[in-house]
Amino acid sequence: MNTKTGFLFITTSGGPTGIPGIKMSSGICLISRQSNTYITSGLLLLFALLVLLLFWNYLLNRLRSTDRINIESLKTENEKLGYSIKKLTERNEYVESEMHHRIKNNLQILSSLINGQLSFANDKNGLEILYQTKYRLFALSLVHQKLFQHASSAVIEMSCCIKELADFLIDEFNCGKRVQFEMNLVSLKVDPTVAIPFAIIINELITNSLKFAFPGEREGFVKITLSSEDNLNYRLVYSDDGIGLPKGFDFYSSKTLGKTLIAGLSKQMKGRFEITQKDELEIAIDFKATIKKSGHFSAGQ
Repeated sequence: MNTKTGFLFITTSGGPTGIPGIKMSSGICLISRQSNTYITSGLLLLFALLVLLLFWNYLLNRLRSTDRINIESLKTENEKLGYSIKKLTERNEYVESEMHHRIKNNLQILSSLINGQLSFANDKNGLEILYQTKYRLFALSLVHQKLFQHASSAVIEMSCCIKELADFLIDEFNCGKRVQFEMNLVSLKVDPTVAIPFAIIINELITNSLKFAFPGEREGFVKITLSSEDNLNYRLVYSDDGIGLPKGFDFYSSKTLGKTLIAGLSKQMKGRFEITQKDELEIAIDFKATIKKSGHFSAGQ
């Protein structure tokens, strides 16, 4: 500052320039331009960030929309699949029920035909054959009935079948209380491939006892035992205290239908049978079953 003239001089590269009051120099203009550049760059950067955020938000929305569409599509497909499975299940149940009803009706027709024929048969051998067929048919019908009642599991409780077979045959032979039964049975659930031969064997054994072991009004005792040491190997023991086999009768070489059925069906069950006679006639059958036993069944009458 020059004290004589009272003017303010700011020195530049071109020398001093007099400015009344305060006058901007080229240095201040440079600072101003740099500030404007920074502001512009900052604004561009903010704009770029804003665009990036908007683009990112757009992508997220697209992904959410795509996921939503995919989820809805999966829900629709699952609903269609569930409906198809339901219809298929219903159809299978209908077919199974229809099959059981037709088998039941056919068995009833056969039973009616046999009962009708019994009314007209006169010869003893014919009657005996018809009655034997009737009893065997009942054993088959009983297995089918149990299978139909428990269609969901496809297994049959054999201890109950034994009891019902005994009750039916006692009634057929009009034994009343003359022949007492004792049963000691483990609970055995098997599929029809074992249940059918098992039931027919029981039918043959009980029929043979009630028909031949207790002639006239003779009283007697029948014992049936079904046991198992494990969940695979089973043993059926059937005995009665009747008159026993005729003297000199060889059961193993016999060609009777009953013996043939017992031997053949035991083999079908992958089992073996043996017969002994001391004080009582006893038949034992050892066989295998893959269904686990459950509980215990005991009955006497």
